Amino acid sequence: MSAYIVGVLVPLVFTFILRNSKKDKRRGLPVDVGGEPGYAIRNRRFTDPVTSAWEGISTLAELFEQACRQHPNKRLLGTRKLISRETEVSVDGRSLEKLHLGEYEWLTYRKTFEAVCSFASGLAQLGHKSGERVAIYADTREEWFIALQGCFRRNFSVVTIYSSLGEEALCYSLNEAKATTVICGSKELKKLVDISGQLDTVERVICMDDEQPSNLSLVDRSLTWNITSMAEVEKLGRENPIEPDLPLGTDVAVIMYTSGSTGLPKVK
Repeated sequence: MSAYIVGVLVPLVFTFILRNSKKDKRRGLPVDVGGEPGYAIRNRRFTDPVTSAWEGISTLAELFEQACRQHPNKRLLGTRKLISRETEVSVDGRSLEKLHLGEYEWLTYRKTFEAVCSFASGLAQLGHKSGERVAIYADTREEWFIALQGCFRRNFSVVTIYSSLGEEALCYSLNEAKATTVICGSKELKKLVDISGQLDTVERVICMDDEQPSNLSLVDRSLTWNITSMAEVEKLGRENPIEPDLPLGTDVAVIMYTSGSTGLPKVK
């Protein structure tokens, strides 16, 4: 009799276990997402939308500050200074520019965060107001990142513009975005001056290269722009620190202009 009971119970137990294991392996659950009628499925572990991969973090400003506090002495930004450049002619007759660069010079997370906070305060002291947009028009470099994060700490929306854009595309991007401050390198500053008469909203320009703002031979003296160097802005911020005005998760962080395959730049 006992053997009979065991023979009956064992299949029942295995069936019960198998059914439960199948339930656990379900990857999706139906959820009500509103809007148009239909059947929506989400991962069974995340039936509510996941807005951040980091708990308690809802903005790029918060994420950067957290990273700097967790890794203060680790390397973050590396720069190699240009020592010299030379032109070589290839076998097919093409001229190729060869750059000789120095060793990497590093900024740690802590030093970068200090520079970001100083730049954020300096930008506000310079007169850039809440609701106005900052355009970064330069090649990717250390100062590009510091400027971006500095704007985030003041809740200034950033407009990124390719340094390779021509005059028409550059003018279109700055005017459509209504940027009042432009951050650029010395090469890009010369391009800005050339189209200054076509720019409607620009009030101030911050040059990433220290030597450029003092070289007035490249700058039209009739300009009403306030032109200064990034180092001077950081110095202003260090001497006159301001509490950050951090954004919310719903605020606009970046407006990107890409070259587009045809016509004027596209916004992303």
